[in-house]
Amino acid sequence: MLFCLGVFTGSMAQTKQESIRELFHLMRDDSTSLKIMNSMVPMLTQKTSQDMDSTARTKSQESMKSIMAAVTMIIAKVKDDRLKLYDRYFTQDEINEMIVFYKSPAGRKYVSVKPEITKEIVMKVFKEYLPEMEKEKKAKPVDQENKD
Repeated sequence: MLFCLGVFTGSMAQTKQESIRELFHLMRDDSTSLKIMNSMVPMLTQKTSQDMDSTARTKSQESMKSIMAAVTMIIAKVKDDRLKLYDRYFTQDEINEMIVFYKSPAGRKYVSVKPEITKEIVMKVFKEYLPEMEKEKKAKPVDQENKD
């Protein structure tokens, strides 16, 4: 009886993990992250290389490629960790409900516009918020910084 229970439990875990993999596929999280990073590379490269000579600009672009390769590798490594975390935090029924959502028109639209929304937010941070923070930091008196 214990053997049958073990086999049954093992097959349920496999089913749940397969459901989680289907959910990840529907969410397109891995490809979304890469799309966002790839769309940001030109902006980041341009921003950091405005005051550089051609040699420094080339090195900066090579560094960006290296960073992108590292991000791609990290995304691949994190995939198994994410699977385990989803398995721990969500029930089979919750995973099934999410699958239904991501298969729905609203879910498919969410997946299709999520990279653009994220890109716009990140670009706003780089173009508006970070420069504002830099201005505030430069405008702050030195004595004020030492008191904080």
